[in-house]
Amino acid sequence: MTRIDRFALALGRLAAWAFAAIILLMVYEVVARYVFHSPTIWAHEVSVALASFAFVFGGAYCMAEGSHMRIGFFVDPRPRLARLSRWLGIGVGAVYLSGLAFAAFRQSERAIFRFALDGSWNPERSGSTLNSPLPAYLKGLLFLGAILFLAVLLRQALRRAE
Repeated sequence: MTRIDRFALALGRLAAWAFAAIILLMVYEVVARYVFHSPTIWAHEVSVALASFAFVFGGAYCMAEGSHMRIGFFVDPRPRLARLSRWLGIGVGAVYLSGLAFAAFRQSERAIFRFALDGSWNPERSGSTLNSPLPAYLKGLLFLGAILFLAVLLRQALRRAE
């Protein structure tokens, strides 16, 4: 297991706790809204941020752990077909993740590095009552997640080639 695999696994375990935090946030929001008639303006955006973190880094976690879903009905009995299928999956995954990383970089660059005419920093905002810069950060997070997933995938390919 390489450092990149261990990093992806650690982030994945942290991401799993994000779902527990979302449950607690939603329980808090429901109680605040329906029992105390005082809804929050931040619970929804925080839960979206936590879920985004978990989903973005979950792919790299599954790849590092080797727990991605696959249907081996046709390929498991045929070793050559199984090998071809694995390499095809790695190739298609690398192309997809490279494109996703490129697109996410372009989107995050436009969302994060925005400046007003007076020179003040003005990242893309949610437009909600809280109006946080969460969309800008999530686009950057998607870029980092795609890069990590791609790194784990390429490491798996190198390991298979050895």
